[in-house]
Amino acid sequence: MSESKNIVIIGAGIIGLSSALWLQKAGHKVSIIDRQKAGEGTSFGNAGVLASFACLPFTRFSMLGKIPKMLLDQNSPLSISSRYVPEMCPYAWQYFRSCFRYPTAREALTELQSKAFESDQILLNMTGGQSFIRSQGSLALLADPESIEKIRKGEVLERQGQGVNLSLCDAKKVQDMEPSLAPFYAGGIYYPDTRFTVSPIQLSRCYAEHFIANGGAIVEEEVQSINTNNQGVEVQLSASAQYFDHLVIAAGTASKKLVKQLNVNIPLVSERGYHLMINSSSNKTPLSRPVAWLDKSIFMTPIEKQIRLAGTAEFSDINAPAVQRRIDNLKKVASTMLGGEVEVTSDWLGSRPSTPDSLPIIGNLPSQPKVTLAFGHGHLGLTLSAVTGRLVSEIIAGETPCVDLAAFSPLRFNSLL
Repeated sequence: MSESKNIVIIGAGIIGLSSALWLQKAGHKVSIIDRQKAGEGTSFGNAGVLASFACLPFTRFSMLGKIPKMLLDQNSPLSISSRYVPEMCPYAWQYFRSCFRYPTAREALTELQSKAFESDQILLNMTGGQSFIRSQGSLALLADPESIEKIRKGEVLERQGQGVNLSLCDAKKVQDMEPSLAPFYAGGIYYPDTRFTVSPIQLSRCYAEHFIANGGAIVEEEVQSINTNNQGVEVQLSASAQYFDHLVIAAGTASKKLVKQLNVNIPLVSERGYHLMINSSSNKTPLSRPVAWLDKSIFMTPIEKQIRLAGTAEFSDINAPAVQRRIDNLKKVASTMLGGEVEVTSDWLGSRPSTPDSLPIIGNLPSQPKVTLAFGHGHLGLTLSAVTGRLVSEIIAGETPCVDLAAFSPLRFNSLL
C-alpha cells in the first residue's frame, strides 16, 4: 500500500463519490467538498443506464454530417443556444480535429469499458449498492425498417467488432419483451448485458453513507479558489482555508473554471439534458428494462416505481432557464412511446460536462503533480464512474493504471496556456 495521504475531492457526484470510495479503500484520509448534497447535481437526473454497449464516441464524421440538419429542426434532440456560440467555437474546432482520431478514441473507450463492470462490482459489493441495480438488458428501437437495415450494416457491425454482446430483434420480439410499449417501432437492438439502477440518487446516497461511515467527510460548501505549491493544496471556502496533500477535481461542468485557476484551459462545454418522471400506474405493466428510441435520442427507464424519460443535447449555459419547448417535445415522445396521454409528475434539467472527443479527462497535469482531474464523461458518467475512481486511486498511488491513460490525458487538446 502507498503512503497514506490527506486528499480532497471537489465534486460529490457519482464520479467524486466513486473516487472517494476507491481512495478510502486504499487507506487515504478523504474529504469531499460540494455546494450540493451528495448525488444531487447532474448525477441525480441521468437515465440510470450502465451503458456497457457505449463504445463508439459521438465524435465521428458520420455524426458531423448530420449536425446542420438537426440544428435546423426545432424538434431535434440537438440544439445550441445563440448566447452560447462563443463558448462553443473552441469546442467545435476540437470536435472537427477529433473526428480524424475516431479509431483511436473508439479503442480507448472500449478499453475503459472493459474494466467498468469489475470496477462497479467492487464498489457495489462493498457498499451494498447492488440492491439498486437490475440486470434485464436494454432495447434500442427504431421506427422504420430502413433505419434498422442501415444500422445493421453500420453501427451494429462496429459494436460487435468491439466485442459488444447484442442481437437484432423484430417488432414481435419487442412486443413480447415490453408489452406496455405502443407499437411505434419496427424493431431494433437488444443488449442483454446492460444493467440499470432503479434510483440514481439512492445509489449515490448509498455510496455517500458508506464513505461517511468509514471516516470520510462531506463538506457542503462552494469552493472559492484553489492554490497549489510543493507542499500540497490550499482550498479556500467562504470562511476558511483548508490544506491537503492532494486534490481531485471531479466537479462536472464546474471543473472548467477550477482548472483555469491552474492556468489550464480545457474545451469542456455544458451539454444540458432534460428528464420527465411519468406515473406508470395507468399502464398495464411497467417497463422491465431501459428502452431507447434511437430516432429521438431518448431513453425511457423504470426508476423509483415510475418511468423516467431522459434525453436531449442542449448546448447552453449551465444557469440558463429551461426551454419549455424541450419539455413539451419530451412529453410528446412519451405519449407516442406509451400510446396515449401521460401523467408527468416532475421535470428536471441538468448539465453534462462534455468534451469534443467524447472521452473523459482522467489524469494529472505535469505542471500540477498534486492535482488529479476526473471529469468530462458526457453521457457516460454513471457508466464509467467506478472505473474512473479506480484510475484516480491508481494514479495517486503511482501504480500502473488498469487502462492506458494516454487518450484521456488533459493535455490532448494542446490547450495549456
